[in-house]
Amino acid sequence: MKTGEVGRSLVWWLGLGLFSALLTFLYINGSKSLAALPDKINTTYDFVIVGGGTSGSVLANRLSESPDVTVLLLEAGGLDSDPDIQIPLLSSLERKLEHTWKFTTTPQEHAFKSLDGKRGRLNTGRVLGGRSTVSSMVYLRGSSKNYNMWERLGAAGWGFRDVVPYFHKLENFRIEEFQTSAYHSTKGPVMVSDGSQTHPLLHDIYQKASATLGLKSTDCNGKDYVGFCSNPIMSDRSRRVSTSSAYLLPVLDRKNLHIAPYSHVTKVLISSGKAVGVEYLQNGRREVVGASKEVILSAGPIHSPHILMLSGVGPRNHLQDHKIQVHADLPVGSFIQDHMILPIRGSINETLTLTYPRSTSVLAKLRYNLLGGGPLSSNGAIVGHSLVETKLNKSSEADTMISFLATIPELWSAMDYGYDGNTKKELLPVRNGRPNSTEGVTFLVQPLNIKSSGTLRIRSTNPFDPPDVDPRYLEHADDVTNVIQGVKYYFKLMKTRAFARVQARPPFLPFSKCSNHKLNSDSYLECLVRHLAVPGSNLIGGCKMGSMKDNSSVVDLKLRVKGVERLRVVDSSVMPTLVSPDLIAPSIMLAEKAADIIKSGQVSKKKITKKPR
Repeated sequence: MKTGEVGRSLVWWLGLGLFSALLTFLYINGSKSLAALPDKINTTYDFVIVGGGTSGSVLANRLSESPDVTVLLLEAGGLDSDPDIQIPLLSSLERKLEHTWKFTTTPQEHAFKSLDGKRGRLNTGRVLGGRSTVSSMVYLRGSSKNYNMWERLGAAGWGFRDVVPYFHKLENFRIEEFQTSAYHSTKGPVMVSDGSQTHPLLHDIYQKASATLGLKSTDCNGKDYVGFCSNPIMSDRSRRVSTSSAYLLPVLDRKNLHIAPYSHVTKVLISSGKAVGVEYLQNGRREVVGASKEVILSAGPIHSPHILMLSGVGPRNHLQDHKIQVHADLPVGSFIQDHMILPIRGSINETLTLTYPRSTSVLAKLRYNLLGGGPLSSNGAIVGHSLVETKLNKSSEADTMISFLATIPELWSAMDYGYDGNTKKELLPVRNGRPNSTEGVTFLVQPLNIKSSGTLRIRSTNPFDPPDVDPRYLEHADDVTNVIQGVKYYFKLMKTRAFARVQARPPFLPFSKCSNHKLNSDSYLECLVRHLAVPGSNLIGGCKMGSMKDNSSVVDLKLRVKGVERLRVVDSSVMPTLVSPDLIAPSIMLAEKAADIIKSGQVSKKKITKKPR
């Protein structure tokens, strides 16, 4: 590296260091004077929220709006003061292990045949803001029909007309084309921007190719759920927006809100049928804190059902097998679902893609640091999405989404899908320890209306022993068929004139492990899907919501755990069905609505207990 380049690089890293120091000061030094991160936790709070992730951060803000209410937010991970978290491309593709949980599924019978041990890797956040801090930042609500399905299944008050006001409440929608739509708002704390602008040429190619195949441009967070949509992301002036930055950072001066990082909750304390507090470990010490009004589990789709079962809430026989006292016999962890994704690589000749050397070059860093643009402002190199209606679908809406990425994610250090050694060599041929070509793109084929479901079960009473997560991916034949239809759509895209302009070519075909099938036949494509599809890490259903008459549900329509007073669950684990290609936006909506439910309940209690004059 030349002397001038060294100097410029040092300026870049110095800038990052100063930014990191500023964030650390705000979160640690400054916030101590603001009482957000106290040296000592009180013995009791009105509300104890377990998990400072996507939903928990929202709840902490909304419940502490009243100065008369005390709120404690317990987060197992740390603060989101790492400067790389704020940079979209680095936080999406260079995800740091200390910010994520290292969960895997159980070995799958019908899927993951070319993943190590047939286990899928589940990416969940272990940091303030949770998955909203480490995800690809996409903002996708899901179809209106998804929420109306909740209502048809018995979740009255959770239909699309009921949840839209809460999407409005959270949104600060800044995509000009749809900004004035009745489906959007510009007054919320979560900035939503157009992420496709970092890849204008590839975006134009993908849009034209999709139009050739009959897909018109649409707002994928609006009325029409079939078509090509750009890339709505949670970003403010080229920096990530998480629920931590949007909901917690602005309220660090609230004296009635305490945040305790590195506090791993191990159990909800239940006495006489009521949740009275939680037990947690902080710096190796066992601590207990009381809750005078409610304990709220927002620990995420794996930890919330896990903590419930460790606390004596779950399937009676399963808990008794582990000699756990049963407080409530409920089907916790009995309806686990997840999206899954088939990554398909392609190659193009022109240097249009995001490679690690170009994206992290001195020039790219200077451009981002000074102007806030360039490749580092890209959310995982996503260009756009095609919402496709396959022949299986009879409801005139998309059942498969195909996302176009201007890179090959596995070329980035953190994006290892977990393929076994031989498969990695075949998919990404290397020479001298490096891929032969870094010029590539990826299409992510994702079925939306998942029908396969499975279970989550504890292995032991050790809270640090991860549970067995078995979503039974691809057990239902329709899930396989949807992915196959998506792959066929990909082949059509590759043949369009728009992609021919950049000499686009299919990837690794034929795949050796499927060589006993006729190339590109349905049986061949099914073989590909069962070998190479990976988890979407959008788990739901472990604490399923339903009416009091619904014996398959764990929480009622106000998200209260059945049979245990003063205990709620507020995160994606309560969702009765999958609603979106990504669950960040729905999880924020869920927390906004839950906060209003909780606050209205507290007002009602005051009215009931008020003495007559």
